[in-house]
Amino acid sequence: MKKFRFFTPIIMIMLLLACKTTDVGVQLKLESDLSFSGTFKTINSENLSGTVELQITNGRYKCLTSLPYGQGAGKVEMTKSTINFVDTLFLVVPAIYGPSYAFSGQHQYRFNGEKLEIWRAKNVGEVEYNLNLKK
Repeated sequence: MKKFRFFTPIIMIMLLLACKTTDVGVQLKLESDLSFSGTFKTINSENLSGTVELQITNGRYKCLTSLPYGQGAGKVEMTKSTINFVDTLFLVVPAIYGPSYAFSGQHQYRFNGEKLEIWRAKNVGEVEYNLNLKK
């Protein structure tokens, strides 16, 4: 009986350690009216940062950043781990301003129901967006 009391906790610990944890995320509902605000920053490049606003309504999006010419709008598509912003608002950005970091193209994302993290590797580094759902 003493052996049973000794080995039971060890077996329970081994079972708990053997379980795999999975990162369970929440799927964004593109048909809903969602509004996010937050920040972005570049990594391993020109070290820019700023604020960003994102609205998603019926599969369409609008985006505004704090940088000059930082606007984007168009259709949004997604898979389980990627989100694709098909920008239909074409603004000619003068070379003196550089990139505006408005959403455009394919990005990776993670959403937990409250916080939306979006990131993308670019040709000169990475950009990371940290957004909070507005209520």
